[in-house]
Order: sequence, then C-alpha cells, then structure tokens
Amino acid sequence: MVGEILISNNPSFAHICAYVAREEKEGEILAVEGVRDTSAADMAEDFDVQRELRPKLGRAVMHVALAWAPEEKGMSNELMLELTRAWMKEMKIDTENTQWSLTRHSDKKHPHGHLIINRVDNDGAVVSDQKNYDKSVAACRKLEKQYGLVNAKEAGMDNRRAVREQLPVWDAAKSHMQDSMSRHVDHVAWPEELLAAMKRDGINSQAKYQGGKLQAVTFEYQGQFIKGSDLGRECSGNMLTKKIDAQRDTVLASRVAVELVGAPGIQLGAELESFGQQVGAQLQANDKAEKQALEQKRRQEEQTKREAEEQTKREAEEKAAQREAAQKQANDKAEKQALEQRQRELSRGIQRPTPTIEQSSENEI
Repeated sequence: MVGEILISNNPSFAHICAYVAREEKEGEILAVEGVRDTSAADMAEDFDVQRELRPKLGRAVMHVALAWAPEEKGMSNELMLELTRAWMKEMKIDTENTQWSLTRHSDKKHPHGHLIINRVDNDGAVVSDQKNYDKSVAACRKLEKQYGLVNAKEAGMDNRRAVREQLPVWDAAKSHMQDSMSRHVDHVAWPEELLAAMKRDGINSQAKYQGGKLQAVTFEYQGQFIKGSDLGRECSGNMLTKKIDAQRDTVLASRVAVELVGAPGIQLGAELESFGQQVGAQLQANDKAEKQALEQKRRQEEQTKREAEEQTKREAEEKAAQREAAQKQANDKAEKQALEQRQRELSRGIQRPTPTIEQSSENEI
C-alpha cells in the first residue's frame, strides 16, 4: 500500500476535482463527506466554500493518491473505502469533521484511488501536514500487516512509480522530487552531496547561497520547476542547511566506521564528500566574485554620481559667473550712458557753473 500526499499551492479545489472526474480515468466516487457528488464543479464549490473559513491558508488542498500492489487487483470498493478510512485515522484526520471525497480509478492494472481532503475542517481549524511522508509510510506498513495485504516495498512499488503514472505532470514531478529527497537527505554531510545525489535521479537544481550557506533551492524534473519549500517546509534551502549542518558529524563518523570494517560503498561516500567540498568551495568563490562585482558596480555608480554632481556644480558656477559678468556689463553700460548724458548737458550749458570764491567777493563789494 502506498499513500502519496500532495498539498497544492492552488487556492481552489476545481483543478483536482476535475482531474479525478476525467472520463478516461474510469472514475467511480466511492464516498464523500460534506460535499456533493453530483459533479466535479459542485464538489469543488463545496470544498471552496469551507476553505474560505481560512482565507489566508494557501495550502488547503490535500490530494492523496492511494495505491495497492497489482496482486490486490480484486480489491472490492468496500475494502478500498475501509482501508482509506483506516489510513485517515492513522494520519489523525477526523473523517467526520473534515470534508473529503474518495474516487476509484480503473485505468491501471493496480487498484488505486484519489482521496481529496480539505485541510480546513468543519470548525475552521487546519489539518496538520507535519511529517506527512513518514506518517503515511508507517500507516501503510501497519495496514498491510493488519489486513494481510501484499507489502508494497516487497512488490517493488515503494518507489511509487505506479502511483506517479496516474498523477498530473506537476504533481508527478513533485512526488519524484520528494522521494529522492527522502532517500538521500539523511545520508549527506553537505548540501552539495544532496544535490548531486538528486541529480543522479534526474533532478536538476538551482541553488542560491549567502555567506557560503545554502539559502534557497529550486528543483527541476522533466520541465517542471518546484521550489524546495513547496516540497515541504523541511525542504527549503535554509531548513536543509540547518539539518545537514546538525547531522554532519554523525554522517562523517558513520562513514569512518564503515570504512574501518571495509564495507563496500565507502569510496562513493568519500567521492561524494570530496565532490561536495569542491562544489561548496566553488560556490563560495562564485559568491565572493558576485559580491566583488556588486561592490565594483556600486563604486562605479558612486563615481558616476559624483562626476554628475561635480558637472552640475561647475555648470551652476559658470552660469553664475555669466550672470555676474552680464550684470557688470550692464552696469558699466548704464554708467557710461549716464556720463555721456552729463557731458552732453554740460556742452549745451544746461548745467550752471559753480561760482568761485573771488567771484563771490566782488559781488559783495
């Protein structure tokens, strides 16, 4: 048994309800709780109405692909529904206080169904998504033993390829990334080792570093780009850095222990460690070069700004000097004109001469 959980960032249930209702999937609704089963549109509308109790919750749509080994192809609808309810109980999801629907598809050789759950329950509380992957695996193993089902891992289904075949492209890519992450993350001593291991699974990555530490990462698989944080909170760049930093000593110590007993595979671990250190050093160098380039750009911008300010100052001083020269020229011209006017008046005798002292004495006599 496999329970593949996908929590969508899509704020509406319309897409997933339309998907499970597609005719080519030969879908049959086995049960609903709190929503109508008259059409995909009606079902999505009912889900969305309750989702509005938590309008700021961006990840309200929970889609669970439940699948069993081909050996269980004779599984009845009643047993599939019973197993689904039991799985929800193990996951601490209240089947009576949360909206959900189960649709069985018959387009594959193995029995499988699609469980849609509203993470906003009837009281407006949020259904937890913490450690969903681990809890689902434990629930599936428990139910296999309890009901005498074929063990999915022994049947070769633990890689969940069969489940991914029935998922939309983006969801299938996300599932593959989550599987790869869960297989490798506990066994690496450096983030670069994890990215290298996932690359061998066909998953490329675009990492952003700050101060030599992984801060954010986006994964790509078959043309689908998904941020690490969208795979789960623990898969964000910052959280991966914290986890790997915390386990580094333990992982390295275990490698040494394995090497001491001559176990196979240690060479690969050493190569991964070496590769991780080399990539880490290269990324740090790239980060340093990027900072230097940014600093150089900042200095150039400051120099350009200073030159512009100095140019503006020079132009202002030149204009002020020009105004001062023009004013002086105007003053000189006015003074010259006044002097010429005075000279003309004197030449015409308009201006009376100032009497001398001798002339004044003679007049008094």
